[in-house]
Amino acid sequence: MVVFITILPNIYWIYNNPTNPKSQNDYKIEMSKFIEQNTIKTIIELDDKLTFWKKSNDYINEIKLQMEKDEFSKLYTILTKLNDIIKQNYINNTPLIISTYNTNYIELGLAIWIYFFNKTASIPFDTVIKLLSIKIIGNIKLSDTLKKFFAFLNLNNLSGKT
Repeated sequence: MVVFITILPNIYWIYNNPTNPKSQNDYKIEMSKFIEQNTIKTIIELDDKLTFWKKSNDYINEIKLQMEKDEFSKLYTILTKLNDIIKQNYINNTPLIISTYNTNYIELGLAIWIYFFNKTASIPFDTVIKLLSIKIIGNIKLSDTLKKFFAFLNLNNLSGKT
């Protein structure tokens, strides 16, 4: 099942429900219909930009730690860029859709919104997660890697480094 969630007015997140996934072709068809119906001008499909995520799991500790740092750095860069795009589209009332088809990256779609509401509205990470859990359809779990990423961000926030 393809899930469409209105995060903010004219700001949408579409993802492939991991509990009941659709084929990529069906997903694209449903997304195209939604884009047409809502006259969406900005479409961000993230799957090809997220292939770096959790590659570190395949390596031994020393290599894994360095790769994980690189993954966190790349994710942070993506989240900050998307945060700016989302804010700009919201301010300009320009419809935007962010898509995460691959079930390996759905948690990162969720991470976008956790990061956005934390940075933009200063809502604590755990509160954002609770609020988003009301809107989410399907079983989306945050991996230990993503929890670790947000723990580092939270520590940096507390120490005033970000």
